[in-house]
Amino acid sequence: MKNLESIIPLITPFSNNRVNKQIALDHGNDVLKGGMKYLFLAGTTGIGPALSTPEKLELLDAFSYIPDNVILQVGSLNLGDSMDMAREAKKKKIHAVAAIPPYYFTGMKREWLVRYYVKISSEYPTIIYNYPDTTGYNITYDIVNDIKKEGGNVIGIKETTFNMNDILNTKMYVDDFKVYTGPDQYILSAFRLNLDGYVSGAGNYGYKIIKNIEENYDNENGDKYQFLLNELSDLSRKYGTISSIYNMVGIMTGINAGCPREPFFKISESDSLQLKSEMDLLFKKYNYQL
Repeated sequence: MKNLESIIPLITPFSNNRVNKQIALDHGNDVLKGGMKYLFLAGTTGIGPALSTPEKLELLDAFSYIPDNVILQVGSLNLGDSMDMAREAKKKKIHAVAAIPPYYFTGMKREWLVRYYVKISSEYPTIIYNYPDTTGYNITYDIVNDIKKEGGNVIGIKETTFNMNDILNTKMYVDDFKVYTGPDQYILSAFRLNLDGYVSGAGNYGYKIIKNIEENYDNENGDKYQFLLNELSDLSRKYGTISSIYNMVGIMTGINAGCPREPFFKISESDSLQLKSEMDLLFKKYNYQL
């Protein structure tokens, strides 16, 4: 069996509009017990861009007792805040920080992107979070090499892109660097293409399916489990990508995942019932037992 590094961008649970650390801990521990290696805090699935810096640090503090299993997303439009969070991560001795590029503003010079990553990674080892669809910037292998040439301590990249050519180029042309696929649909590809790992939002609820992919990546059962995960991801998008995951965690793991925070509204009771019904049909279709 081939073991790749599994990174799960943890949902952020809220109660009364505040981060519920106990629910976060219960859910995060369940994911780790399910065989996943790292918890990715304040990522997209954890609605990181909508969290304040104190809320991100609150999550970091909650999981500081298992630092080797923690990655904190610190990228923001305020470089000072990002560097402060990286310093806090250093104090906690977590595995690494991750940083999405500055977003929203277009036309940022390439050299500024390089300097941004050099500065953050000067505080703590950094995983680049490449998500071109939301940031407008694609961090390609040549940019990564420029960051490293300028002394940046970047140790890997999360490729949230379906451009496999870019993913493979980064793996081929950047030395001493880990490449992780971002889309849930590419977990099986990560195994078959000898990448270093994957980041999976679906891992919040589907970590057992992911373990089945891992155990069967070299046979047709791997395809079956990947197709099941793909269809579950499609359902999540149908009912609201972020909010539906809270329901799906409860359905598939029995863990109370709390609620999202507005404007990520909790899905309606009727949608919740319909979502469960459609999930049950998928489990039957693939002969999958919870």
